[in-house]
Amino acid sequence: KAKQRGRLRPARCAMEDGHGMMSTYGAVPATSAETHATDRERAIDISISATDSHSALNSRVWTNVGRATLAGLAIVGTIYLGKGAIGRGGASSGVADLRASVRATDKGSFVESEKQFSDATDDATATATDTAAKPHIVFFLLDDAGWNDFGYNSVDFKGASPNMDVLAAEGITLHNYYTQPSCTPSRASLMTGYLPISIGFQHECIQMGSGWGLPLTYDIMPGLLKQGGYHTAAIGKWDLGHYAKQLWPTLRGFDSWLGITNKGLLSYETYDNSGYYDIHRDLSPDTTANGTYSTHLFRREALHVIGNHSLNHPSEPLFLYLAFNAIHDTISVPGSFYASDTYAELSTNITYELRQRAAGAMFIADQAIGDIVDELKRTNMYENSVIVGVSDNGGSPSDGSNNWPLRGAKKQYFQGGIRVPGFVHSKLFDSSRYGSLYSSLFHVSDWVPTLCGGLAGLKLPDSLDGVDQWDALNNGIGSEDDVTSAPRTEILHNIDYIGADSGELISPASDSLAALSAFIDGTLYKVIINEDDDAPAPWYLPYSNDGSIEEADRAYVNQTSWLFNLDEDPFEQINLWEQVAFQPVKTALISKVCDYWETSMVDSLWRDDVTGNANKLMVSVYDANDGFITWWNETAPVNLTTQYPISALDSKGACPFYEFVGQGAAGPSGPAPM
Repeated sequence: KAKQRGRLRPARCAMEDGHGMMSTYGAVPATSAETHATDRERAIDISISATDSHSALNSRVWTNVGRATLAGLAIVGTIYLGKGAIGRGGASSGVADLRASVRATDKGSFVESEKQFSDATDDATATATDTAAKPHIVFFLLDDAGWNDFGYNSVDFKGASPNMDVLAAEGITLHNYYTQPSCTPSRASLMTGYLPISIGFQHECIQMGSGWGLPLTYDIMPGLLKQGGYHTAAIGKWDLGHYAKQLWPTLRGFDSWLGITNKGLLSYETYDNSGYYDIHRDLSPDTTANGTYSTHLFRREALHVIGNHSLNHPSEPLFLYLAFNAIHDTISVPGSFYASDTYAELSTNITYELRQRAAGAMFIADQAIGDIVDELKRTNMYENSVIVGVSDNGGSPSDGSNNWPLRGAKKQYFQGGIRVPGFVHSKLFDSSRYGSLYSSLFHVSDWVPTLCGGLAGLKLPDSLDGVDQWDALNNGIGSEDDVTSAPRTEILHNIDYIGADSGELISPASDSLAALSAFIDGTLYKVIINEDDDAPAPWYLPYSNDGSIEEADRAYVNQTSWLFNLDEDPFEQINLWEQVAFQPVKTALISKVCDYWETSMVDSLWRDDVTGNANKLMVSVYDANDGFITWWNETAPVNLTTQYPISALDSKGACPFYEFVGQGAAGPSGPAPM
């Protein structure tokens, strides 16, 4: 057995398909440069005229990609979800077409084609009358899916998510849904209702060798819902700590769990995570999963959970949390699906191989979602269910996902890293809400107060950072232009005072990273302080995932701080940081950041992967567990103390950003407002 972290066990972790190649990879026919350019220009030559609720931009030519009309916060894709396309009065006229496309899809060739998965459930073919007093909650979390990866938003993934497209079109689309730019902080905020800075999760993600996790002092969503009488089940990626047994999902409020502990898998079929197996049922290794594509495995488990709940607990509500590892790297699809006509159709005109795989992985996840919704209907639970579908963070273009037309990528605070697709679907909403667009700001921390408080009626701590958006979702907020009546008018995206590369306290403290969006005098602005951006963050093009910097980016060289008017410039083309006329706005936003720094932020709990004797202990425990990741620390306290106290910064704990206030002079970064 391997004794070093990251060493692959090929005898266990490699499986070949019938063609003698790795089933997760396959040769993609080469595409000529001429075909690449022609397809890209043809496919991106889109002209969609629309008016956003706050502003309308004139169309412009985006160099190197062809012509696209991008109006306000318009979505470039198969459906424009704005005023007049899907309004507040009812569902889109395109829903019938979407339903038809789902019915026409041939699932048999790729989704659960294995014989043992042909039935909806193995042990629950009968149904019981659903009499649960509280609504069931089904929460789908996609991994690393960007703005351009849900079909209803997408330019190049048309047809990749027909089931989610219908759920969104017949539900409520979250047009301004924001999350954190990476996995662990996002999931911590989702489960606790707090901003990452409030719980010490403002820096980086948990890895295979991470000796830290979410403190037990925080009640999280499943535990809260259990107090309200819910049965709870988790499926998929956890990412909130595994080094101590007390951190595992079934000891944090979930009745059951089938899934992986952290980050992405090297293979969706062998569950290789840095050279160790990472697939578990409750607290034990799942030794039967190897060879089963993860999305198929998770789908089967979800069908079991729903079927069994319907039979055994028909009068009690269910919380089902399914966190796919799709479409996180390393993206793969089953060998049989790779050879299918469906895969060929999905990848038409897509020239980047990993983007092709992402389309396939998204499609298979979407088919699983469709089957799960069908099971809710079969068990008579659907009419009393609230279904949520969101991504955990922005897409990683180098790995296959895409955020077009938003700028930037995962792990960045440009829109492409933090603004992602999302929807809420339920027949419990008044029919006037079906097909509506929810334009108010919504943050990942809002799910605990919205679902546990507003929907389930539970008493929650007053200290939560999230806000209850249930009433606004259910009834609307009146005028879409009246931001003062919205539940949320600002979002702190993060503050991070630890170096991304060094893993040390940032010095001077004024070089710390921060980002915030807020309405100032009715206009939505965003400030990014010290984005580590030696090269300007590009817009990653659909089809190819090539990065492109536009002419509007003049004078962006060596700039690391940014101010954007998101109403007039939703794609973050014009940096207003140095514009004299916008200094009052910058001052107001920086003051808000400093208020969070001084009143809400706690010391980071992040620590680097274990080394030395601690690493030797971890490896020995993994090896003794037959090569499966497990907990290895039986003695260290779970509620860790920090290795990075804020008081150790050269600012002595005070907010260091006030020095930026008032900096500005007329320059080439953009014109002053008229």
